[in-house]
Amino acid sequence: MSESSLRTRDALGLLRRHWLITVLLGIGAFLRLLTWFAYQPAILFGDSFRYLDNIGVHHPGGLHPIGYDLFILDAVTAVGGLAAVSAVQHVAGMAAAFALYLLARRYHAPNWLAAIAAAPLLLDGYQLQIEQLIMSDTWQSVLLVSVLWLLLGKRPPNPALAGLAGVLLGVTAMFRLVAVPLVIPALCFLVIAGGEWRSKIGWRKIALRSGALLVGFALVLAGYATYFHAETGEWKLSRTTGNVAYGRAAAVADCEQLDLTRLERLACPDEPLSERKGINYYAHIRADDQWRARFPPGTDITQVQEDFGMATLKAQPLSVAGAVMKDVLKGFAPVRTQSYNDVPLHWWQFQREYQFYSHEDLTRAYVQKYDGSQPTARPTIATVLRAYQLTIGYTPGTLLGVFGVIALLAGFGVGRARHTGLRSAALLSVGLAFTILGASAMFEFSWRYQLPALALLPIAGVLGITAFRQATSAPPEASKDSKDSKDSKDSKDSKDSKDPEAPEAREAREAPETEPEEQLPGPDGVRLRDHVSPPSLDIERA
Repeated sequence: MSESSLRTRDALGLLRRHWLITVLLGIGAFLRLLTWFAYQPAILFGDSFRYLDNIGVHHPGGLHPIGYDLFILDAVTAVGGLAAVSAVQHVAGMAAAFALYLLARRYHAPNWLAAIAAAPLLLDGYQLQIEQLIMSDTWQSVLLVSVLWLLLGKRPPNPALAGLAGVLLGVTAMFRLVAVPLVIPALCFLVIAGGEWRSKIGWRKIALRSGALLVGFALVLAGYATYFHAETGEWKLSRTTGNVAYGRAAAVADCEQLDLTRLERLACPDEPLSERKGINYYAHIRADDQWRARFPPGTDITQVQEDFGMATLKAQPLSVAGAVMKDVLKGFAPVRTQSYNDVPLHWWQFQREYQFYSHEDLTRAYVQKYDGSQPTARPTIATVLRAYQLTIGYTPGTLLGVFGVIALLAGFGVGRARHTGLRSAALLSVGLAFTILGASAMFEFSWRYQLPALALLPIAGVLGITAFRQATSAPPEASKDSKDSKDSKDSKDSKDSKDPEAPEAREAREAPETEPEEQLPGPDGVRLRDHVSPPSLDIERA
């Protein structure tokens, strides 16, 4: 048999063994082609114009950090216009989904279960729509998947990988500042991963890799803050803190009960508390000339908004926390719904005609500038996409919540999941998810801000399920050496009782050797079988 025939046979065999993810990738590619052809060259939202205006300028003092225009728009628009940007984003979305599949397989998930980790990112209609928008959201998810790979691809992670993960977290914050708190779950993971915390030597390793993560993260943010200062004269990462704080506070502030300065009292909403508008309205109210006119000339309105927000938070912490928690829980609803004063849901849904978002003239001008054409929609394809998205083409929030709960149960070692080495991996994934969802809800609820959950919660749930599956299939504890006395076994068990993940190492020593089937590269160079491997191959080495 010729070499080319052997390669063809091997390729077909690989596709046959991984048929489910192959089918899902094919469907995902087809849906993305439909989306790309349906709305040419791309869809422009209000924020899109700010990103495009910052190409080649990269002024950090606007509403958004400069990561998207600096790293993506500069290069892609130079060679292909807006159509190229949307195409690249679709490819990046598929690549991130496939990376999740490979990560799940690396952690011994069977093929069908690993495919579940990738399916929401591949098939969700809201993800498809956001990839067609000139917005930074796609890249946030791509970067988060990259961070997962850096921290989970090798166990335990070494300082070099941890440092690179810190750099990527910093870059993610340059795309959307809401990513800044993600360093917290990443640090927690580096403390518990591999069980190194059980020894003094282990704590040195923890210090090295945690320090590397913090240094990488701090270098990026310090560099960005320095650039911000050079451009604006202010030591900040953004000027939008006031907008965010004021938007959340104005929706719940009971001004009659607040101790406010004269300027802060001018910022009180005109509407009675029971008739307040949505957070998005108040967050952008500074653009209203009539509203700004209420302040004396020369007033730093941004500072007034920030002070008003802090005063409200101090006086009404439960009101603010309750509103934030309510918005967090909205994302786990079984269907996509819109509550009173929420960001309009239809903004993130396919429309039968091209969606101009009340900026038709501006959209036409920008499309002409970058692509030399006019924005168009193909109604037939658009109608199909809309029907898909509104019926079966979205991931129920309840399912994402179930994934999160499973990951938490496995991560905290409930039941026999404590006997596997996947606990810290599950906790990292779910920790990143809940952190970014919570941080986004601190501003406001929008279904757009729920999209990172598609990348993080399914893989978290899959890792949790894999932990329970491996624990269930684990062989009973037994001593291999018949010469071991009962006293020595009791002594070993006594040590293990103080060590929640010690059974991993014991299972690794005692597991029988088996002949692997189709293999994939595993953590620390271990070769993984195509089906679920025994827990003995999946330990977090101390």
